[in-house]
Amino acid sequence: MPSLFLVHTILLILATSGVFFWLSVPGLSIYTLQLVAILVLLYLGIHWLNNHSNSPSRHPRSTISLDITILTSMILLLAAESGGLTSPFFFLCYFLLFGVAMLYEIEATLVLTGVFLLFFLFLPSTDMTGPDGLAHLAQIISLVMITPLAIFTGHQYETTLEEKRAQAVLQKHLGAEETDTLLFLSLNLKRTLVSAMDSLSVVIPQEKVKTVQSNLKNLYEDLKNLYRSADELQQTIDRESDHDEE
Repeated sequence: MPSLFLVHTILLILATSGVFFWLSVPGLSIYTLQLVAILVLLYLGIHWLNNHSNSPSRHPRSTISLDITILTSMILLLAAESGGLTSPFFFLCYFLLFGVAMLYEIEATLVLTGVFLLFFLFLPSTDMTGPDGLAHLAQIISLVMITPLAIFTGHQYETTLEEKRAQAVLQKHLGAEETDTLLFLSLNLKRTLVSAMDSLSVVIPQEKVKTVQSNLKNLYEDLKNLYRSADELQQTIDRESDHDEE
């Protein structure tokens, strides 16, 4: 089974090369805006179906790879159709890099930067020696410079997700321990204490030796105090549990 990195890389390269092929064929490039509209409808339709699906196994992130592929195609088509490196939509490439860095592997982000560079360098509208050569060079450099920042942001995002997962596991573990404690207090400890106090309440009046009777009374009082402590502990755990749920 291929790794996720390989799948992500292939999809990104296919999306970029597919857009480049579309733009290279004059008979197809005249329908670029229509293709963008179809991709938008496809993107919205996939999410509509995903949100209205009754399948319990469907994961919220199950369409991430398809989403990134569609968005890559849309952004490159819009940028290429409206001026390439000088397009007003070129900034969307930066957002796509950040999105890929947060959802894909670091290597996939580097691959995307590489295919972006090749895509825009080989566009017919790119001219490094013409009057716009300096502006085109600046845009190429900006893609390279923004990549480390995107990777750093993606790493921080992944770290935050890991911390949230760890907290969720810890809360689940604490919840299980709380349940075990309440069961012990309710079913074992308090029942045993009540039984012992009932037995002592019968034995104490029958005992004629004062020393023994005194010791039994002290034991009875200790058991009562322990019973109160167990009851207070149970109430405290209940209150803290209700507070955490709120």
